[in-house]
Amino acid sequence: MGFVEWFLSFVYKIKTFPLIIQITIVLTIVFIIATIALMITIGTIRRRHNRLQKTLKNSVPEIVKLFSEILFTEKDFTEQEIFSDFEEVVDEVNRESLDIAVDVLVEFKNDHRESEKYPLIISALGIVEHLERKFDSRSNKEKIDAFQEAFVLDLNKFDSKVLRYAYSKNKVIRKEARNSYLALSSNDPYRFFDEFDRDLSKWDEIELMQYLKLQKERGNLEGLGKWINYSKNDSLVVFLIKMVGYFNQKGIDEILLEKLEDENALVRAEAILTLGELHISETEQDLIDRYYTEPEICQVAIVKTIRKFNSGKSLMFLNEIFKESNNTDTKKIIAEAILNYSYEGKIAFQNLKSTLKGFELTILKHVETPLIKYK
Repeated sequence: MGFVEWFLSFVYKIKTFPLIIQITIVLTIVFIIATIALMITIGTIRRRHNRLQKTLKNSVPEIVKLFSEILFTEKDFTEQEIFSDFEEVVDEVNRESLDIAVDVLVEFKNDHRESEKYPLIISALGIVEHLERKFDSRSNKEKIDAFQEAFVLDLNKFDSKVLRYAYSKNKVIRKEARNSYLALSSNDPYRFFDEFDRDLSKWDEIELMQYLKLQKERGNLEGLGKWINYSKNDSLVVFLIKMVGYFNQKGIDEILLEKLEDENALVRAEAILTLGELHISETEQDLIDRYYTEPEICQVAIVKTIRKFNSGKSLMFLNEIFKESNNTDTKKIIAEAILNYSYEGKIAFQNLKSTLKGFELTILKHVETPLIKYK
């Protein structure tokens, strides 16, 4: 009763004040009440969130155990059983719990723990729909997470989603989208190669190589060779030529021979090395003929390729260029080629040793026994 009397007295006093002060007092009281209510609400939400995060963190071992049982044992699960068992572990299947589920699956994939049952879990928990919501999120971090998670889980169902961000004004989003499109798309996955307008960094090459490995597994590398001719970016061309050799792609001999005439020495050198990787040995004499008109980087590539051919036809040539070369590192590479050039090469190497002295002999001794320094 005392509070009611006090409140009525307070209201009566307010009425005696000028109107502007009355309005100010009322607004101040409303603001204070709203602030207190907001603080209570935020505190309640935070406590609930912290309690949920603690529950989810504690549930990770159980999720790992459940997924391991589904993926790596002979026990059969239905999608409904998977959903129910997961819900029992996490209490509620929501955005946070599905993020943890995806994290566990991604970790399994990164550890190369293979199973044919990943799609079963993905379908049972609606992970495709979960990632679609992340693609549509306003948060750039969530978008990038979605790109990377879709790649690791090999979910090639997001062509339209990924393509939408491939022209984003945000450089990070645009790059992730284009890399993901390369990895995930089965419809012209190399469409953005012609938009590389800068030199590739080592990290770019590592990322692209990972995506190309995935395309190799899908049997979808046939279109790789055409970009060697289409691209105007020499850095990308060098990388693609290297990848042709790495993945042992056949049927592009003519393209490689054309690149021997390229104006860029780096392109020519990589084409020469790839001829060796693919063992296109009928080019050996042509490479020998080119040796004296090429810069050092191409000369070294020719020596390495002749060593790979190991046909026995070029031993005299290797001996001649060893004696003529004035570059220490090039001499070392030529000496290594001679030493490893079949049985006749070993004999020729010993003959060189018996005829040389001084620094050149030291180079040969270093090639034979690398512990001996030549510099």
